[in-house]
Amino acid sequence: RILEVGDATEVESVLDVAESIEGPVYIRMWRGQVPRLFPTPMKFGVPRMLSDGTDVALISSGLCTEEALKVKKTFALSGIQIRHLHLSTIVPFPTRDIVEAAEQVKYGVVVMENHSIVGGIGSLTAEALAEHGIGKKLLRLGVPGVYAHGASCGYLMKEYGFDSSALIQAVEKLVGRSLQSAGNMTATARQVLSAEERPEDL
Repeated sequence: RILEVGDATEVESVLDVAESIEGPVYIRMWRGQVPRLFPTPMKFGVPRMLSDGTDVALISSGLCTEEALKVKKTFALSGIQIRHLHLSTIVPFPTRDIVEAAEQVKYGVVVMENHSIVGGIGSLTAEALAEHGIGKKLLRLGVPGVYAHGASCGYLMKEYGFDSSALIQAVEKLVGRSLQSAGNMTATARQVLSAEERPEDL
């Protein structure tokens, strides 16, 4: 089993989840300050739906979820409806939820993960879509097939193309138009989520 926490609430509850699982459990989390995004503990095998939309499905995990939420307003102002799922359980993979999300959207799926795009959530998503005959475009944001060098988290996410700006570009590619009219996206992408902008009813 593989679990990955996305905020402080999930850090606090992940050991209780792991204790309830029979067999070995691998937990992924990052060092340093961890934001609090969710009011409720994580549930094994249950993705969180952070927003419901019919244009693009967004699958994120770990620290990439906070990064994705930074540009939530940009998509809203651009009239792009995002169906956003946060995964805290990677294995077993929530295939049914991913397939359902892909079926519900018009343009395609973006996967955003702090992991190699080879053999990660993006690959699992591709397999799920192929096996269920879902002919939607899939864009994977994460570490490409390279050995990443050491640097700050923000630098590496930008360097390897899985920060909030890369997410905007991926959505633009799927929908076939620029989102520049939404306003100053550079500033929006850098902003820190305030308490009012964090998910409330998850």
